[in-house]
Amino acid sequence: MAQKTVTEIPANPLLGDLRKRKRKLRVAAYCRVSTDSEEQLSSYENQLSYYTEKIMKEPGWTMAGVFADEGITGTSTCKRKEFLRMIRQCRQGKIDMILAKSVSRFARNTVDTLNFTRELRSLGIPVVFEEQNINSIYPESEFLITLHGAFAQAESESTSSRVRWGKRPS
Repeated sequence: MAQKTVTEIPANPLLGDLRKRKRKLRVAAYCRVSTDSEEQLSSYENQLSYYTEKIMKEPGWTMAGVFADEGITGTSTCKRKEFLRMIRQCRQGKIDMILAKSVSRFARNTVDTLNFTRELRSLGIPVVFEEQNINSIYPESEFLITLHGAFAQAESESTSSRVRWGKRPS
């Protein structure tokens, strides 16, 4: 007599709850530029325009907002008002997914990056980091997020060190 095997296919965490509600995915984007220079402000405007267009043209999505901090460092979230407002809206159930250009745009502090992506995952909210093609809803993505977060933090620390070195009196 042949043994029958059963293969369990886990549900996609992005779709389960949303199918019941039969509504569009409420998608937000987070943008950040670290300086007030003209070149960075241009990048900021480009990110706003890019994400607005991307979200609006996806038929299954609806705009939940573009949250953007300009001229603010990514090493700490406490001064990033728009970032914190976005997180509050996620906690209130107003956002289903977040798009970000890269891990370094989301945060340049590994601990913050992991804490926020873990919290959002527990709420069923993925953060999609486009540059690295990482979706934080999957637990196996945590290693890559940690790696990219550590690189972003190290780059920021290196830049700060060079700036401080340049400002030292002779």
